[in-house]
Amino acid sequence: MKSASVIAVMIMVAVLLVLAACSKAPVTTRSKAYVSFPERIDTGCRDGKARMFDQCGDQSVLFNTALERAKVEGKVLLVEFGAEWCIWCHVFEAHVNGERDRFRYTYGSPHEPEGRYTEDFEEGAGSDADAAESLREFVAANFVVVHIDAEHAPNGFAVLESTGADVHYAGGIPFVFTVDERGLFAGEFNHDAVEKRRDTPTDWYRGYNRKGLMAQLTAMRDMARAPRETATASSSP
Repeated sequence: MKSASVIAVMIMVAVLLVLAACSKAPVTTRSKAYVSFPERIDTGCRDGKARMFDQCGDQSVLFNTALERAKVEGKVLLVEFGAEWCIWCHVFEAHVNGERDRFRYTYGSPHEPEGRYTEDFEEGAGSDADAAESLREFVAANFVVVHIDAEHAPNGFAVLESTGADVHYAGGIPFVFTVDERGLFAGEFNHDAVEKRRDTPTDWYRGYNRKGLMAQLTAMRDMARAPRETATASSSP
């Protein structure tokens, strides 16, 4: 029989372990603050596991529907050309929606696009509640967001061609850009300029510098609202 002191120590250790587990904030995904297309995902499309992209519907129709909604709301259309497997597509969405601290992403890779891995990411130092909330509010107030599938759905690349974004497309995803009220390319997001990443086996993270992201989105919005001549000159490579 264990002595009372040993039992007390065991109980104390168990309590500390429980407290440590409880102190770790759960991964939470906030409801979207911004207007987003597709508005719903067809569960009968492919494997029914898509979260962001309509992998079966006509992407030109989706784009035009989103553009009309942006006009009605007096906002700029922000286009994210990407795919379900693309981790940075999910990172971008989480950040513009104001998420911070801990993230859970389900993604694959360009070498295994049908594979899916779900992992939690700890932001650690650099998490800024005020910057995250400001970014969330800014995107909701200024943009309608449309996710255009680059991989399976019909007319994904046709959207790039019809907007004139194809000449700016270097081949990687996510390719994020704004269009003016006529649906023509205005400004492009420079992913590399605001990327935050850690690559050690025990500390793997993907995220963005929020203040830099806010600055880029502000410029992209302004390009979309500028007279066409100015927008074209400003967004030239």
